[in-house]
Amino acid sequence: MRLAHRFEDLLPNSTDPAKGRLRTKLINLLNTHGEIIPAAASPLGKLWKLVNSGNSSIDECEDVIKLEAALTSRIFRVANSAAYNARATDISEAVRYIGFKSLREMVFNATVLQQFSTLKVPQGWDIFWLRNIFIARLCDRVAGTFFQPDGSEYLAGLIHDIGWLFLATHFADEFSLIITSEKPIPEAEKEVLPFSHANIAAAIAARSAMPLKAVDGIAYHHKQMLMTQSTLVAPNQNPLFLGIILAVCDRVADGCQLDFFGRSTPSAEELAENPEVIWLKNYGRKLDLETMAAEELVKAEEIFTAFFAEPAKA
Repeated sequence: MRLAHRFEDLLPNSTDPAKGRLRTKLINLLNTHGEIIPAAASPLGKLWKLVNSGNSSIDECEDVIKLEAALTSRIFRVANSAAYNARATDISEAVRYIGFKSLREMVFNATVLQQFSTLKVPQGWDIFWLRNIFIARLCDRVAGTFFQPDGSEYLAGLIHDIGWLFLATHFADEFSLIITSEKPIPEAEKEVLPFSHANIAAAIAARSAMPLKAVDGIAYHHKQMLMTQSTLVAPNQNPLFLGIILAVCDRVADGCQLDFFGRSTPSAEELAENPEVIWLKNYGRKLDLETMAAEELVKAEEIFTAFFAEPAKA
């Protein structure tokens, strides 16, 4: 049985004293502000426990949702949006229409956005959360082609880039050096920091006791070495499989013009030739990423609007 990661172990150190101080600062920040799970006694805390339990019912969740006015409004709004078209007249109908799986995702969205609402979204990065909601949905969808997702795939997609907001908020000078560098982003990160944005997100996942496959997937989603894992290993048994899916979804998001670094948009042909996409197709499963992306982007936009757009005035 694999043991849980200590979040500190996911943050590489450095012999450079200045970089070592950055790591110490980050560890102190994560000890106080780095956990996703909300207070257990709060409505969101109770919902978090319910949607992560295999024994919870829609009725139990509905009773708690009614105590969280903002989430009630958002669920109702999403269920009746053009993407879902539930035509629900009350929250009970809305919850039952979207179902337990979508309800769990809405709870994840509400929890993550509430816990990290104080983090700075850099200027020009207005699509940051839309991109991550889209990747979360697509990650869950692609994973479902190979095995039964359990929610950790969605949550991994939702927070895999949260490290950028930690950097922008708490390490503004270093963040500025990275994004203004003429070097590729991974190289600039290594030059400025002892850890990467992926390390930060993985540490948050570990600190929040997320499943190991989610922690590992987040930590290694930029590592090409993952594809040395044999395709003879079943996807749900490969501890690094989720990292490959996240890498693919990242590239698809770029292809949907959701890149916040202003890089060139890859074409459908370029996406099809992506090494991770080719590696996944070795499993012999149909993977229509273009159709998946089109369908999931519409729903991601509705969810993003429900959480970030000002409600219409009566």
